Amino acid sequence: MAKAPRPKLIPYLFGEVPIAAINAALQLELEPGEAVMSINAQRHALSRHPKDFARCFPHVAAVITTPLYVRDDFINDGKIELVGRPAALGEYLLVAVEIALDAEGRYNVVSFYPISETKVSKRREKGTLRRVLLI
Repeated sequence: MAKAPRPKLIPYLFGEVPIAAINAALQLELEPGEAVMSINAQRHALSRHPKDFARCFPHVAAVITTPLYVRDDFINDGKIELVGRPAALGEYLLVAVEIALDAEGRYNVVSFYPISETKVSKRREKGTLRRVLLI
């Protein structure tokens, strides 16, 4: 039986990260920049979340540019998590982003995957998932 063809991957630019709103929510001092996802990061997301990659990828830009919530990823130092609920997806989507700018002045998306409403509620109750007020 032949293997299914692998999708052709290219670095993907998602757009401006709402830095002022993220800085306000997490008391950070990040610089303005766009979000990009490298081919290697896409391969990582595809291998870790193969069933979710194709249906979630089209919604990553919406979560990055207009997130509902943000969280400092204490487990993975140097990363934040943006969470949104794109209407077309119908569930929450978490997008993990490195907070250090790369050589081109961009933020790197390192992964994305669906997150349950229960996890969102628990993280909000604990105060680790903060509401983003877009400025």
